[in-house]
Amino acid sequence: MFRPVQNFILSIFDTAEQGYETFLKKPIFLLGDHTRKVGGSFLWLPRRQAVTVYVGLLWVIPIAIAWQFESLYLVRAGLSETELGVYRFLMNLVGLAFYFIGGYVADFWGSHRALIAFDAVSWGGYCLCMSLADNKWWCIGALFFIAVNAASGPAYLGLLTEGIDRRKSPVVFSVLQMTNMAPYALFFPILGGAWVEQAGFLEASHQMYWLFTALVTLGVFLRWRLLPRSQVFAKAPKSLWTAVKGGVVRYGAALSKFLKVPGAKELLASKVIDEWIIAVWGTYASLYYVGQLHLRESNISVIQQGATYVGMFILFLLIPNLTLRFMGKVLGMDQLLGLAGGVVLILAGTGTKNPLLACLFAAGLGAVGNALYNSINVSVWMNMMQEKDRAKLVAACSAVIRLGLATGFLGGLLYGKVSPTSLLYFMLVLRVAGFVLLRRVARTQTAKERK
Repeated sequence: MFRPVQNFILSIFDTAEQGYETFLKKPIFLLGDHTRKVGGSFLWLPRRQAVTVYVGLLWVIPIAIAWQFESLYLVRAGLSETELGVYRFLMNLVGLAFYFIGGYVADFWGSHRALIAFDAVSWGGYCLCMSLADNKWWCIGALFFIAVNAASGPAYLGLLTEGIDRRKSPVVFSVLQMTNMAPYALFFPILGGAWVEQAGFLEASHQMYWLFTALVTLGVFLRWRLLPRSQVFAKAPKSLWTAVKGGVVRYGAALSKFLKVPGAKELLASKVIDEWIIAVWGTYASLYYVGQLHLRESNISVIQQGATYVGMFILFLLIPNLTLRFMGKVLGMDQLLGLAGGVVLILAGTGTKNPLLACLFAAGLGAVGNALYNSINVSVWMNMMQEKDRAKLVAACSAVIRLGLATGFLGGLLYGKVSPTSLLYFMLVLRVAGFVLLRRVARTQTAKERK
């Protein structure tokens, strides 16, 4: 029972020793050399990946400003706390259908055209509904359109990895993370907090989503003009029925083949757990901070800002040192960090004198865990796939994940009908299960390298 923990601790000691040799024995961490390595990662990106990542800032900027308040906004615009969870997570069934559609369309249209089309519909519809929201039906419409955005996932991941050596994929995902963190590091969350303080919560939210609409329109136009045509695609189907039937057969065959890869089942199960926790806590975090810990609404931006700097520091150290061997050693660390963060939040709810400080600490732990998850877990997942099957596999695996996320309405029931703390305890149990699964994956990766 304790063997995964024992093996993991031994691998951490090994990794710490490697880190000592790499950094601490050299003066001031050789900061200049390290900075050049990180900068080289940004300059190295080929055009396809560069346009996909850097134009994405036009989405990330308004997200950094507005999304930290999204759940509060939806509740105050008309949804109850329980309805928020039920509608949001049942919409994953819509996302499930569109993941399949997105993966198949990316195959015969090419990832660049599929991404542009689905982003225009999903993000455009979401932003307009949020800009106009004054009752629960606008809110439900917004949740529907953001669920449709699942169709963009296969094309987006395909563009990030198309034509890239598998050994370079961790660099692409780490650069993506650091680029997406840039607006947070430049105090855009604090701008959102100041906007709320100045204009009032509801009026500021409407204004922020009109800005979101304008920037998304510009982003879709730039990707349409600048993205190179994809080279990985198939012929268009003869009919809709051919597309549906062919898609189901191809996805099923690709998924069946993928699940035979050592460690694939465990990794997919852990991703279902991770995405469930991220989605549920992302929905209820701001409500928990304001409703249970009695923080001011603008304090949410302070928590977001602090977590951003922690995540960026970790990524700065990770990017030049991500190797397959290193990834295997630390796989599962994100679960332990999430576990510690959950414990801190539970203790903060018992009456701590400084709940904001406790939330900052928990968010910092979560930021480190997310940095490891998005750079390491996703890279391990991508590296298990062959490039020609990647669009289909991402769609098929994401469909499985979406099915798991549809049960997120149970998190809404726990939060709204039982108690907010009960949801936190349930997430701690899931973290332990995710850790055990990921250590099994790490063992299969280690055995594969030895061969």
